[in-house]
Amino acid sequence: MNVEFTTDLLKSLESDDLVFAYSGVISDTITHKIIELTQSNIDSAGNFVRFKNKISFLMAECYQNVARHSKYSVDVQLNSDLRGAFYVRSFGNRFHIASANAVSIEFIETIKEKLDKVNSLSAEELRLLQKQVLAQGKLSERGGAGLGIIEMARRTGQKILYEFEPIGDNLALFFLQLNIVNSDDQVAVDHDYSLEHMKSLYRKMQQNNLLVIHKGDFSENSVLPIIHMIEKNILRLNEVKHNKQKLYNISVELLQNISMHAARKNGVNEALFTLKKSEDGFIIGTSNYIDQVQVDPLKDSLNEIYLLTKSELNSLYREKLRLLVDEGVSGVGIGLIYIFRKSNEIRYAISPAGEQYLVTFLVKL
Repeated sequence: MNVEFTTDLLKSLESDDLVFAYSGVISDTITHKIIELTQSNIDSAGNFVRFKNKISFLMAECYQNVARHSKYSVDVQLNSDLRGAFYVRSFGNRFHIASANAVSIEFIETIKEKLDKVNSLSAEELRLLQKQVLAQGKLSERGGAGLGIIEMARRTGQKILYEFEPIGDNLALFFLQLNIVNSDDQVAVDHDYSLEHMKSLYRKMQQNNLLVIHKGDFSENSVLPIIHMIEKNILRLNEVKHNKQKLYNISVELLQNISMHAARKNGVNEALFTLKKSEDGFIIGTSNYIDQVQVDPLKDSLNEIYLLTKSELNSLYREKLRLLVDEGVSGVGIGLIYIFRKSNEIRYAISPAGEQYLVTFLVKL
């Protein structure tokens, strides 16, 4: 378990308002939760509020693209190493929606032909093509009549970015990215418009067995979709059978801890949450900023409980619970004690970060 990896990951995403990346089984319900989470972060950031419905529509279309092209290969279905991925990113006046999935090489030319076709057309030509396809049902040999791709191009007003990377003799990774620009934002933002950021994050997730990376707002409303995603989708779809209740409960405690104690930046509780699948369970990572006044009380709490045995932690937990329930004493640190009680291993780091401090936890279940 590498605390520095989690800390460095948050620092590397410093300039981004929102990053959410998910790698695993992609379903209708998990896509709905990702959309819900994205909408909450858009409301917090404020700069893409008027595009919220468009972004939700495009996220759904991007998911449909993954579902449409992944299911035609038996190799893809049987190979658990070729997990699909879904990705959203917001920074400055730009918003990216991207996906990655494996496809059979035999379908590449058909997919490229459709994408190149819509990328070559003007807005008016796309409108006419959509009208033609609706009337005649042409352009695609495999469902959808290419309407999804046309609609993505029309709604973004940008070219659809894509790449194929061969995997062996029969498969290729299909990366696709949609770009939305907030034309009302007159501030020039110098960022790479290519797929490289998404591809780099995808590889990092595969190499480290990461299921979720979320950097953004961790206010109460933003935390709920993450909790629901873990409860309803990741736990249900993941092959790891044990520790599922622990994962849910400890995730709730860690996320609530961030929403209550993370230092606010530009009006949001900025933090990072990661979920990794290990050989025998899961590893949860969190990283967030706190104000200097919070450092000593946190260190005191950690020093009090870090070296305690499970039996001692259980006794301390019961005592703190009694204070909370019977005497109404708040701020007893019961959530932190619960995390230590239920975890197999915990590592943490507290380091200076300008006028604030960066707190990182890694919790193994």
